[in-house]
Amino acid sequence: MLSRAPAPEVPAAAQVPGDARLADLLERLARVSELYRDAALRFSCEETITDSGLGGGTSRFDYIYVFDPRDGFKDYRTRKVRGRLRRVTLEKSRVPRFLSQAYSWAFVFAAARQRLHRYEILGEDTVLGRTALRLRFEPIPPYWEELNSWFGTAWIDRETSQLLRVEAMRPDQRAEQGRLEADLAGGLVWSGLRRYLIERVSTDFTVEKNGMRFPAKVVIEMTRHVVRSRDTGRTSKVSPVYRVEQTYDHYQFFSVRTQEEIRDMISGAPR
Repeated sequence: MLSRAPAPEVPAAAQVPGDARLADLLERLARVSELYRDAALRFSCEETITDSGLGGGTSRFDYIYVFDPRDGFKDYRTRKVRGRLRRVTLEKSRVPRFLSQAYSWAFVFAAARQRLHRYEILGEDTVLGRTALRLRFEPIPPYWEELNSWFGTAWIDRETSQLLRVEAMRPDQRAEQGRLEADLAGGLVWSGLRRYLIERVSTDFTVEKNGMRFPAKVVIEMTRHVVRSRDTGRTSKVSPVYRVEQTYDHYQFFSVRTQEEIRDMISGAPR
């Protein structure tokens, strides 16, 4: 269960001891997360949310994302109602499922939050046409909302240390996934049917501005897994429950650091 109280200090090491490559990557990612706190990275865009399997429908909003030193990150959605712009609160709207602040994945790697996670480099991959390091992140219990409440994998551009893709799930879904994997592995003896609902979130960062990357699409998918156990073995069937897409386009940046400034900040070069 997630808590919203202030997170306690976690003395455990967040990374594999002796992994110099991981330490260097986490240091760079901490700098990337700071760039998202930079007031110069304020922007607006258009957001479209399309859902299927939950009633269906498409909603469009004007979206603005800013950082207030007192209140932290805030996102505002507006749309025209009778010719006038009105703020929209998604929790009170007809949108059944959404990811709040798709831009905030970088904060999983912020210096202050690294002690709340474990990290592991899983290897290299190619994603969005770029060579990437696959970095697994896992929250250290207890879980705290908006601090360490996701299990997942991030694809990090090996050259620029920018996020390319993040795939993640909540702790309860990760536990459900573990139970499903145990059933499929045949570790428990039982007969009959078992059903599992697994929700995953994927975010692609394909919008570039002066060397920084921003999300273009979020996909939230839930699948139903039915496992049947018989004397002859086990079979499984997977079917979709719902799929929600959040897309972002028509970005407008109020002011942005130069590509050279961003590069030097991430590399740690003196300014």
